[in-house]
Amino acid sequence: MWFMGLVAGVMMGMLVQSFTAAIWLGLLGIAAGAAYGARLREKEASAAAAAAPATLPVSEAALRAQVRELQQQVTQLTHRVGLLEQARGEAPTAAQQRPTPPLTDTVATPPRPVPARAATAATTVAPLPEARSPSTNVPAQADAPALQAAGPAPVPAAMPAPAPQARPTARAMVAEPPVAPLEDAAEPARPAVPPAVQVPLRDRLPTPLAKLIFGGNTLVKLGVLILFLGLAFLLRYTAERVTVPVELRYAGVALVGTGLLVGGWLLRLRRQTYALILQGAGIGVLYLTTLAAMKLNGLLPPAPGLGFLFAVAVLSAALAVLQNAPILAIVAALEGFAAPALASTGGSPPAPLFAYLLVLDLGIFAIAHFKAWRVLNLIGFAGTFTLASGWAHRNYSDADYGVTQAFLVVFFLLFAFIGLLFARRTLRDMPAEDAAPLVQRATDTLRRVGRVDSALTFGLPMAAFGLQYAMVREAAFGPAFAALGFAAFYLALARLVLSTQPRGLALLAEAYVIVGVIFINLAIPLGLEGRWSGATWAIEAAGMYWLGQRQGRVYARLFAFLVLGGAIVQLLRDTGIADASQPALLQGSLIGPLMVAAGALFMWRALRRAALPDGWEAGLGAALPWVGVAALTMLPWQVLAPRWAASATGLMAVGVFAVARRFGLRPLLPIVRALQALAVLAFLATVQWGAPDTAALAGGWQGMVAAVLVAAALLLPALWPGQAQPSGVGPAAAPARSPAQVVAVLAGVALLHLAMLFGMDWRHAALIWPFTALLVMHLALRRDHPPLAAMAAGLYALAALLFLGTGGPGSAAQAGDGLRAFAHLGFWTPLALGLTALTAGDWLRAAAHRVAAAHRVDPQQPVQSGTVANAWTAAPFVQWPAPLAALAGWLLALDGEILRLLAVHGQDAYRASATVGVTLLTSALATWIAVRRDWRQLGLTTLATLPALMASAAVAVAHSRGLDSPYQPFAALGWLAWPLALLWHLTLLRLQRCWREAADLTPWHLAGAWFFLLLATREGQWQLGRLSGLPDGLDGWSLLGWVLVPAAVLWALCAPGLARAWPLNEQRRTYVEVALAPVAACLLAWAWVTNVASPGDATPLPFVPLLNPLELGQWFVLLALLRWWAALPDGSAVRQPPRFLQPVAALTGLALLTGMALRACHHYAGVAWRADALYASWLAQATLSILWALLGVLSMVVGNRRGRRSLWIGGAALLGLVVVKLFFVELANHGGLFRIVSFIGVGALLLLVGYFAPVPAAREPAGDGKATS
Repeated sequence: MWFMGLVAGVMMGMLVQSFTAAIWLGLLGIAAGAAYGARLREKEASAAAAAAPATLPVSEAALRAQVRELQQQVTQLTHRVGLLEQARGEAPTAAQQRPTPPLTDTVATPPRPVPARAATAATTVAPLPEARSPSTNVPAQADAPALQAAGPAPVPAAMPAPAPQARPTARAMVAEPPVAPLEDAAEPARPAVPPAVQVPLRDRLPTPLAKLIFGGNTLVKLGVLILFLGLAFLLRYTAERVTVPVELRYAGVALVGTGLLVGGWLLRLRRQTYALILQGAGIGVLYLTTLAAMKLNGLLPPAPGLGFLFAVAVLSAALAVLQNAPILAIVAALEGFAAPALASTGGSPPAPLFAYLLVLDLGIFAIAHFKAWRVLNLIGFAGTFTLASGWAHRNYSDADYGVTQAFLVVFFLLFAFIGLLFARRTLRDMPAEDAAPLVQRATDTLRRVGRVDSALTFGLPMAAFGLQYAMVREAAFGPAFAALGFAAFYLALARLVLSTQPRGLALLAEAYVIVGVIFINLAIPLGLEGRWSGATWAIEAAGMYWLGQRQGRVYARLFAFLVLGGAIVQLLRDTGIADASQPALLQGSLIGPLMVAAGALFMWRALRRAALPDGWEAGLGAALPWVGVAALTMLPWQVLAPRWAASATGLMAVGVFAVARRFGLRPLLPIVRALQALAVLAFLATVQWGAPDTAALAGGWQGMVAAVLVAAALLLPALWPGQAQPSGVGPAAAPARSPAQVVAVLAGVALLHLAMLFGMDWRHAALIWPFTALLVMHLALRRDHPPLAAMAAGLYALAALLFLGTGGPGSAAQAGDGLRAFAHLGFWTPLALGLTALTAGDWLRAAAHRVAAAHRVDPQQPVQSGTVANAWTAAPFVQWPAPLAALAGWLLALDGEILRLLAVHGQDAYRASATVGVTLLTSALATWIAVRRDWRQLGLTTLATLPALMASAAVAVAHSRGLDSPYQPFAALGWLAWPLALLWHLTLLRLQRCWREAADLTPWHLAGAWFFLLLATREGQWQLGRLSGLPDGLDGWSLLGWVLVPAAVLWALCAPGLARAWPLNEQRRTYVEVALAPVAACLLAWAWVTNVASPGDATPLPFVPLLNPLELGQWFVLLALLRWWAALPDGSAVRQPPRFLQPVAALTGLALLTGMALRACHHYAGVAWRADALYASWLAQATLSILWALLGVLSMVVGNRRGRRSLWIGGAALLGLVVVKLFFVELANHGGLFRIVSFIGVGALLLLVGYFAPVPAAREPAGDGKATS
């Protein structure tokens, strides 16, 4: 069946002329055919199993299971018969004279599952025939149930073996009182339980996986797959050259659609759902076929195509009405409205399009008369006005006014009555009952509201008025009269509904009244000026709300809110941005904001007096004070300059806050915060940068005064008496502050600092702000104000950024060459930063110590914010930044000035030594202060000494590369600076034990060892490289310099005498195992790399094999590595087992000997030191062959004498490598085939091989048990 699926899928792909489709459809066909075939085979197998006789041949495993099951059943039956006879009082037989063991002892294992073929042979024990004995009182009716309960249940063929369970004993199987078992001396022996049958792997795997692996011929399957791919390539090749006429394709697809449509119509009475699906598919096929013929290939002109599309839509509508199928009507409507857009050619007169839409809408109107299909009405409304709007947007002109106006009126009336028809058919069937309970009437009202088509009721007038406005907007008072006309129509329609229609349509009439009132209010701005219309609406809203509240009419109050919203929108439209000649930012009428503010505040006052519960009205009323204050806020922006308007806004916030505090109006407090935020943002928007060499900000004293006013507007409400409430913990507790107060205080402090910039530049601000930040920190500690402390930290950070942004230490702008030493801003600014940070850090340290002392009074009570003054200072993130910033500022000041002076006097060579000296001095001073002040954080910051030294060395290396001179650590007093650095590093590590555990200092021991070893290595390489004149070359002396110091250190640290000295006695694992492990790896890598890359020049000495700098260094490295490995403890994670070390050492030695031989050929025979030259040299090849052969023979001899098989095998492998090298060093081969031929050919060959020579079966293991040699 899978082959049939393959053929069908490929044929379908050929019909669409797509190779990809043919491949995928072919694969899907294979899957579908295989699934269908498997299902047929399962059905055939089940039918054959049902009809097969019980004597079908079975497998050996099945027979064994069947025999075991029968033996168990015979044993059980024998035991039960004896028990029954004993219970009836009959004489025991010879087989029953011995005690019968329990059934659980007789049957040791549960019966294993019987295969399906053997299941038919399994039988169950039937109840014994009724046999009564005169000597027993046990009724015969009690025997059969007992036997049925004791009999084993038949085992299903395909179920797994159940878990062993205890079977009922003989006493439990008899209904009467138990009888003692009798002895039976002649009981036959129990049958032995046969051994468990080994289930093969094929039977243990799932069936699909077993069929995939073991089923059939795997080679044939693979051949079919490859052959299929080859044929697919061939089909693609054929499909590209064989085509089907396009007309024939369209005709075939249209015929399929017609067949689906006819079939669905014929099946409409028997299977309606299935028939509707077929009809919908047929209509879709016809519709898409027509569109494709029109748009893609141009087979149909637009006019006939549109007619055919219309006919398909009419047919769909007719089928929908005849079968009461809304889905078909919806499909027809969508098709009908989509046809003009799809068949459009660009420009067309309005009459044909509108006539076509009118026909469709009349059909929808007719359907609406009989069916209440809301979706269909919405599709007609949306389609009509969408197409009409699209046409008007592209093609409308004044010449088309008459036709367009007439059709617009017709469409509007048509859909208005369609909505009325829908409501009449739905609402009149749900009359309201006045006598019903309130809950039921409310529920009925909600249900009736859902029956009103709100899209047509409210959306239709909006859409129609939008088109009407576009046509009459140029006429005098045209939009206003149009709005009045719409209002009159809907009010008349509401009157008509109330007077002529049932009472159930009262809800629709109310909706029409709302639409009419909306258009009446819309006519006011369309006929009057904006400023007067907005003011009129605001006053109208206030009066309407007051009347609605007096009369208790919810709709009136809701509409008052809507009118007020319109007044706000009109006010915003009337207000604009003033031109550049006006000092104010906004321009507009002053009466509008006053009226809107008066109306909103009046409505808010009335709402507060009413004390309404929470609901929609309370939610809208909460926005009224915002509207009123916002309208008043617009006034200063219309009469004052922006900078002073921002200040006036801030002062207005103070006034609103005073009113709120005086009359207890808490809803005004968020407005105060909003006004403050507006004042701050507006003032910041007016800030402008100053000119160079002047104040940072332009504006002078005016900008400073404005900033101070805005800051006062923030600070006064925050510091108002009674604002901060005590927390109630104690005299040391801080007052409780709201987030708004905290933000206001921080913003006020920031604005005060910003005011300074109107009178100074950035460089002086960077110098002054650290001291003001220190003052703010002092106030924060005095008032226990954590946010204010964070503000001080932010000001300090900003000052530091300003200093760095204006050039930093030593810049030309701050510290020119003509300035005196230590007498300019480039030095004093970072020094001020460092000293202020050190002072603030000491204050924070003292506060934290006081907190700790208070905590030690009651150690069980945790310190919380508010219980002890400045409890927040004990946090680590508070204590750490100050000492770090102090050290950074100090280093920037001192190191920057020293480097500047060195550059001025032309002593750049001493930069590294000077930086190291400053670092050591700073570290020593910080350590002394930390010990004296008991300052743990400052003491721990000295751990940055080592990273600072590393940075100094890195800068020195980068600077030397810029000067094209390699860095020498001991040059320019480096011989003094770096040894002192090593001495202070070790001393500092011992002092750090006052603040850290010794184990925590391991990373610093490790990094220091690597760093200073690297410096010493560079110095040694420099000194040895000078012998050849190429300090950084690939000669033997330069390369030896890189490893001489590390190998010597590796050798020395493994000495037993140093193990008792500090720091090895405390950190031996750190230095010997962890620190030296990467050193050892680098040394080993150096030996391999230099063995390949360097020819080993020994200038000025002659080259002598083994006795040259490079090879001496290589062998010294190898010996040092062996010594280090021997010094490692046995339990070390770095120490590798001998089975790993010995091959590595052997390969390294072989590589070194090979390099020695090749370098001898290079120096003595003139062979170039290049891979291709050495490879092409017969002398080099012969030398390697002889050397490797000698090494191989030597390894075999030693291995044989010492009985080491691995060494003998290694030698033999080396000899084999020599043989391979002699015969196969220059051989190569290449080839290729075409794609289609290869796929088809390989596939055919696999088929032939799979047919004539399939995979042989696995052989059974030999059972004689003899060992083979």
